[in-house]
Amino acid sequence: MQAGYATKQRESQDRNMSQSQRQAIFITGAASGMGRETAMLFAGKGWFVGATDVNEGGLKTLEQVLGSENCWIRKLDVTAKPDFEAALAAFTEKSGGRLDLMFNNAGIGESGWFEDVPYEAAMRVVQINFVGALNGAYAALPWLKKTPNSLLFTTSSSSATYGMPRIAVYAATKHAVKGLTEALSIEWARHGVRVADVLPGLIDTAILRSTP
Repeated sequence: MQAGYATKQRESQDRNMSQSQRQAIFITGAASGMGRETAMLFAGKGWFVGATDVNEGGLKTLEQVLGSENCWIRKLDVTAKPDFEAALAAFTEKSGGRLDLMFNNAGIGESGWFEDVPYEAAMRVVQINFVGALNGAYAALPWLKKTPNSLLFTTSSSSATYGMPRIAVYAATKHAVKGLTEALSIEWARHGVRVADVLPGLIDTAILRSTP
C-alpha cells in the first residue's frame, strides 16, 4: 500500500513538474473569433491554454478540438474582478504557477449615432472593453511577475488611432486600452513584465456580425 501511494505521489510530482515547464496562456473571449484562433495557434505550438468566455457552448467545442490535456476552460464575465482573480488562481494551479501570456481579448461593440445608442448599452461596452481589461491587468500581475519574460497583451483596435463616427464609445474604450498599454509597458518594466497591444482593423468575427 505504501509503495503504491509513493508511486502515485511521484507520478503527481512528475506531472506538476512537466506542466510547470510548459508555457501557459490565459485568454478572455476565447469561445470565438480572434480568441478562439489564438487558442488553437498556441495549443498547436505546445502551450497550455486557459480559455474563458461567457459563451460556455463555444468553450466546450474548443475543448473538444484542443483536447482537455491541452486546455482549461471556464465561464468568465470579465467585468467581475473577484471572478477574474478566482479564474486565474484556478488556471495557474493547473499550469504549475506559470502565466507566460495574459491575453485580454474579450470585447463587444455597439454602433449608431451617439445619442441613439442607449446609455446602458454604451456602459456595457465600457465595462467589457475597458474595465474588463483593467480587471485582467490587476488580476494577472502577481502571476506575470512570477513568470520570466511574461507578457500582458490586449486587443485594442484600429479605431484607437482616431475617433471614428458611429462607434464613438467603442473607439473611446480602445483609445483607453492603448493608453493603458503604453503606460504599463513603462511601469511594469521594473517587474520584468512586458506589455503590448494589437490594433486590428475590421475582421469577420462574431463581434462584427453582432454589432448593429
